[in-house]
Amino acid sequence: MSNTKADPKPDTKARILDAALALFNERGSANVTTNHIAEALGMSPGNLYYHFRNKAEIVRGLFARIMAAWADNYALPTGKSPTFKSMDSMAAGNFDIQWQYRFFFRDLTMLLAADEDLAGQYRTNRETGMANTNALLRHFIDAGLMASTDKRTLDEITQLLWLVGDFWLVFRDAGGEEIVPADMDQGVRLFRRILAPHILSPRTSKDKSK
Repeated sequence: MSNTKADPKPDTKARILDAALALFNERGSANVTTNHIAEALGMSPGNLYYHFRNKAEIVRGLFARIMAAWADNYALPTGKSPTFKSMDSMAAGNFDIQWQYRFFFRDLTMLLAADEDLAGQYRTNRETGMANTNALLRHFIDAGLMASTDKRTLDEITQLLWLVGDFWLVFRDAGGEEIVPADMDQGVRLFRRILAPHILSPRTSKDKSK
């Protein structure tokens, strides 16, 4: 008889968030109600309301997941210097997150207008995230991956990265183009294009470190 235990099933709150995410991505958050989510899970609306009082709480729960994913994506390994590979990995990871939670970025302005609590969380996270991005760029400069530059230029690079990072899907949607996961590579290329004028060649980078 095997002693291997089966993987535990996701708890009910996680299942609700998973189902909501799938429906929001497919239909847009405005077109999905809590009844739709409960129906997809085969549970009563009352059972869903026991865990989330309304759809806004579900969206906030999904945003908490986004923030956790961002934190993991942009964390530098302890005791290791950043590399060109880590820069590319972070850019790719950002757009993987954007695709996984694409409803949030597509519906961003509507969601923030509808929920003051979510708007406050988003703006606080954006302020912190932009400061962290700026610090990360300075870290790349100190590691010899990027050319040193003035504060204003560094602030503008940070703003451009966030602009593309948060609104690239909206830009593509406005053009009426159907988007598939492979298209997210274009977002990565735009990140590289923004950073390209400031990136030092590997040889220059080595010379600066001597």
